[in-house]
Amino acid sequence: MEARSHTFLQILKIGLLGMLIFSAVYAISQIRLSQYFPIRGVQVYGINRVDHDEVEASVLPLVSHGFFSINVEAIRERLLQIPWVANTYVRRMWPDQVSVTVQEKVPVAKWNAQSLLSNAGELFTPKLDTYPDHLATFTGPEGQHILMLQYYYEINRLLKPLHARISSLELTPYSAWKVKLDTGMILQMGHKDVLTRLSHFVTVYPKIIGGHEADVDYVDLRYSNGIAIRWKKDLTVEE
Repeated sequence: MEARSHTFLQILKIGLLGMLIFSAVYAISQIRLSQYFPIRGVQVYGINRVDHDEVEASVLPLVSHGFFSINVEAIRERLLQIPWVANTYVRRMWPDQVSVTVQEKVPVAKWNAQSLLSNAGELFTPKLDTYPDHLATFTGPEGQHILMLQYYYEINRLLKPLHARISSLELTPYSAWKVKLDTGMILQMGHKDVLTRLSHFVTVYPKIIGGHEADVDYVDLRYSNGIAIRWKKDLTVEE
């Protein structure tokens, strides 16, 4: 019994020694590979809002061990942590280059004055100085950004005949909608049959407002059988 135990310990020691030798040889080979095949350049494509230096700072630590040791997926995962990055494609280019192509998120609106909302419905918070100008602003309850994005597209589609677009979109905690157009006009839309009432408004718009949108303070669409217009001269017209 003791002989078997002794033999087992010897085998175990030999196995451990073999593992240590293999690890040492592997480490040395990696060092040599990094010396003989170092990465000398990282090429970055497709960036607009993303900081080029931020991309390089994310990538360079992951390519310091040479061409054959590059983990493309690790680089990709690191780059996806940058707020503006939606997707990225990384590939090695023989003998000493890494190519990074970045696909940036497309912002649609500012969300609650603290984040951006992408066309894919994703909230993200990049550096403030990278925010684009002239974005629509969304104000609404937390968790309702997807719904608001859907209504944003639908309302803008209905507004096309008026050559107007949403400047700001608000959804109250009571599910009432309020829209400000890029013409300055405000639409109080309520919470029932919103798109139907807006469609009716677009139909009658030429007759009741025509080219006088600059004189309109706001339009109230919350009536079941009509529309109320508050003119800046305190004149109210119902249709």
